[in-house]
Amino acid sequence: MRDDWESSQAAQLRVEARHEGAEATITVEGELDHSTAEGFVACILEALDTKPRSVTVDAHAVTLTDSSGLSALLRARGLAFVDRVAFRIRDPSARLRRLVEVSGTKDLLLPDE
Repeated sequence: MRDDWESSQAAQLRVEARHEGAEATITVEGELDHSTAEGFVACILEALDTKPRSVTVDAHAVTLTDSSGLSALLRARGLAFVDRVAFRIRDPSARLRRLVEVSGTKDLLLPDE
């Protein structure tokens, strides 16, 4: 049963980490919500274990984000902050950008916009 659950979660969200020198880029595609947020945070933790100078989340292909997904992004930012690692979200989808704006977290998650 666990394999069925994991494969359904994989179908909803694809998270890929790339490391180039001291930079980590996490590409997120699909639904970042209550059922996939934990896997996203796990990927962030794995990236932070490599001791990068910065973590960039490429969010251009995020199709849906709920409050759990927003919480996961805030948690990722907080984890990076504790490790003194720069954190940014690059190219957020229109839906993600809107959620960040209406939730009042733009200064934390999209400070460059």
